Amino acid sequence: MIDPAPALFGLLVGFLVGLTGVGGGSLMTPFLVAVMGVSPATAVGTDLVYATFTKLTGSVQHFRQRSVNLEVAIFLGIGSIPAGLLGVATLEVMQRVLDAEMLKAVMITIIAITLVLVGGSLIYKEYLMPDPPETPKPGRWDGKSPMSRRRRAYTIMFGAMGGYLVGLTSIGSGSIMAVILLLLYPIAPAVIVGTDIAHATVLSLVVGLAHITQGNVNFGLAGTLLLGSIPGVLIGSRVAPLVPGKPLKTILAVMLIFVGVRLFFS
Repeated sequence: MIDPAPALFGLLVGFLVGLTGVGGGSLMTPFLVAVMGVSPATAVGTDLVYATFTKLTGSVQHFRQRSVNLEVAIFLGIGSIPAGLLGVATLEVMQRVLDAEMLKAVMITIIAITLVLVGGSLIYKEYLMPDPPETPKPGRWDGKSPMSRRRRAYTIMFGAMGGYLVGLTSIGSGSIMAVILLLLYPIAPAVIVGTDIAHATVLSLVVGLAHITQGNVNFGLAGTLLLGSIPGVLIGSRVAPLVPGKPLKTILAVMLIFVGVRLFFS
């Protein structure tokens, strides 16, 4: 028998991802831990495997549209993949050192703080971030020529920060990294989105495999989530052109902050 709750929540999350482009891990991991009672390590690993499949389709589509900056994605990955594996190792150490209740409390606190960061980054992106100039300033990187060593170093550093967070919580590969990319790179928004999704797909795959080797993935649960999320993404993508995105992202951001605050004080 298939438990309908994960499938229905997968449908909801998939619909939101298709509609707004954000919200997958930020909603799924707290749901698995706080509502389904899944252990934190299993929730993180299962969500990463689930996320890999949901992001793969979008990544392929962006490659076909040539809206991926491979240089940025590669240097993000140089930082994020080792750091993501370090995040997995950190979680494994915590599992050995802490008892189950303490581990759950610590992970819920970390997830809560991350959710507030994600929600805040979405609000900043929608309302406070200045519009990028139509043409880069003289001497500024244009997104087409090779990056300088300094910019590559910054890209690796920020990739490492995001990767560690993903390895530890499975949250942040989309929304937080998208804001960082928008702040650092004067390239088209479509390329920002495509680069972010392509990088997040590879990161989720590698870190998800690491969680598989540690036994942190419930494949039956991941499959049930995908049963709902795949049609949800398709429906959300069809509806997206008909619905204003900014109010929806604002509601989602406020909801993430609210959930994060509730989890932190629970």
